Amino acid sequence: MTMFHHSTAKALLAGTALWACPLWAQEDPPIPLDGISVYAADEGAEIDGYHSLAISSATRTSTPLRATPQSVQVIPSRMLADQLPARLAEVLYNASGAQGSVALQTPAFESTLLRGFPAEIYSDGITNYINAGDANALAGIERVDVLKGPNAILYGGGTGTPLGGIVNLVTKKPQPDRFATAALTLGSEALIAPSFDVNARLGQTALFRMTGSAARAGAQTDVLETRRYAFSPALTLGYGGATQLTVQGYLSRWQQQEYQGLPATGTVTGGFALDRDLFIGDPDIPESTTSTRKLTFTLDHRFNETWSARGQFRIGRTKVEQITQIILSNVPDAGDSRWSLYNSYVPGEQTEYNFNASVEGHLSTGAVDHTLLLGVDYARIKDYSLMYMDYAGSVDLTDPFAWPAWTMPASLAMGEGHGRYSTAGAYAQLQSDVGAWHLLGGVRFGYLQTVYESEGYGRRDSLQQARLLPRVGAVWDLAPQVSAFASYSEGMKANAFYFYSDMPEPEYSRQAELGVKFDQGAWSGSVAAFQIQRRNVPVTDPDDPLMLSSITEGQQRSRGVEADLVWQSEGPWRLVANYAYAAAVLTADIPNGARAGSSLAGVPRHSGGLWLTYDPRDPAGEGWQAGVGLYAASSAYIDLENLYKTGGYATVNASGSYTRNGMTYALAIKNLLNRDYDLPFWKYLDGRVAPGPERQVLLTISKTF
Repeated sequence: MTMFHHSTAKALLAGTALWACPLWAQEDPPIPLDGISVYAADEGAEIDGYHSLAISSATRTSTPLRATPQSVQVIPSRMLADQLPARLAEVLYNASGAQGSVALQTPAFESTLLRGFPAEIYSDGITNYINAGDANALAGIERVDVLKGPNAILYGGGTGTPLGGIVNLVTKKPQPDRFATAALTLGSEALIAPSFDVNARLGQTALFRMTGSAARAGAQTDVLETRRYAFSPALTLGYGGATQLTVQGYLSRWQQQEYQGLPATGTVTGGFALDRDLFIGDPDIPESTTSTRKLTFTLDHRFNETWSARGQFRIGRTKVEQITQIILSNVPDAGDSRWSLYNSYVPGEQTEYNFNASVEGHLSTGAVDHTLLLGVDYARIKDYSLMYMDYAGSVDLTDPFAWPAWTMPASLAMGEGHGRYSTAGAYAQLQSDVGAWHLLGGVRFGYLQTVYESEGYGRRDSLQQARLLPRVGAVWDLAPQVSAFASYSEGMKANAFYFYSDMPEPEYSRQAELGVKFDQGAWSGSVAAFQIQRRNVPVTDPDDPLMLSSITEGQQRSRGVEADLVWQSEGPWRLVANYAYAAAVLTADIPNGARAGSSLAGVPRHSGGLWLTYDPRDPAGEGWQAGVGLYAASSAYIDLENLYKTGGYATVNASGSYTRNGMTYALAIKNLLNRDYDLPFWKYLDGRVAPGPERQVLLTISKTF
């Protein structure tokens, strides 16, 4: 039996534009080498190259990483520029225990995992719940902060606490200097992808910046052609003063034929083999689309040297239209190698409102220094979606010469739903430095409200829940360069975007973590052991013959060990490496389904990566540099019943660049050895398989003015 995600339904069963250049389905273009943005200061952080000293994402206060009682990995701009990642999943190779979304996935649901559990994508500390549009656009990203585990105290918006953690995208903000960079990337599968970054000073206290990217390409998978764009204008008023307002816009669109992966039979099991490049469905099927528009206001005010305040407000709207000819099983259901096909159409629209405000103060009581943070937040998501599905026919996937034509289905597979999900909270957090001890304690009063209406099913379900959610942690300086830490936190989350047999209970989570952090000159990093437990997880209702509705009776646990290392010599060498062991399992039987002890889908027991850069460029960035990296993962199941799993794999990426007089020529090669491997595409019904991208060669030419 399988879980069924209602918003995922849009991906499961179906899987104000400024500029629309097309996009490459397999990989997004790499970040152009931008001599300005690479070396610009990272907002809210103290960072030197690969070496991160302090960030604000984990505590919403500027806190040294060694004094933060939580596992945090920072992927700064210098690392992004060296590696030239083509999509967010490649960026996450630098963080232990992180699995990014599959390259071909429609951005109508998020499947990034941290520590074996679902993660959420945030931008500048505010949730991007569905992360629609061009979810892999990286041209406007300054750095990526990866926060592990439930973070309910500070991040309780959206529908509640992220489970596995947060991937916080820190965007590029206006700078006081004037500059402009234009870039063009050409690559495999006829990729063409322009991008730009323009920064201007409009006056003494007004700054403006705009980044943008677009792309178009085919893919190794038959039929697919992807187009996408993303634009991010930002205006800062009051720069340099006690009060500063930053207004940011975001406009993005993605379109491609819906890709549903391949069934387990014919890929990782079975007596026949399917073409790895097979696109399942009518080759002339209309494209699916997702788009998003967002407007964010950030107001900062410093009262004096002791007290400051910040407020953020974001409104966003997402539209999704998923069109597919889908199969419903991992095994042939219409003959020896024949599968039944179903025409599916899933439109949807979501509107998000997010607000948070906090006051920060720095106090002293005798020899003890304190940082106090008080805050409130509110978030509301309105979701409307439909799911139509009709039987289309059957096809032998080993010889698919005659596909039935896709036609608009008329039957409602799932009744129309109007979902409204609200969260609100008030929190207090105190950080205290007492000699060699760095203590953190906090509590959140969290409130959830869920209202779900379906005219087709004649139902209106509602739920309200309030709970106190604690967070405590301590760091002990064992030596001037080594510290030990321990922490405990809890979370609460609405079970949104599913279709339930009755009103679902909220999901609860808790995490315990302990570890060691070190920062010894050229070497820095951490080792951590963790356990996360969650209950009231959505699972398929055993009484539903169509397996479309869910009940909240699941229980899961993830425990493991992670290690992250950064080495930055005084010379031209830089290294980042990580390793994770994660045992993510069911701790209670699913009715008529998977048994307790079964591994969670999509989670390898072992994973890790490393990247080595040689950079002899001069201080102005002139000259050449090169790097090479490896990422490896063990086998992973694609389904909760653990019937099918992909094999382990390892891939090698390489990049290099040459810069002179503001002109940069950069070459990136993905999957250098052209290894064939499979990835779990686990969000589709009972799980699917997606082939890993073949070797890709990308050439980027950029000019900084």
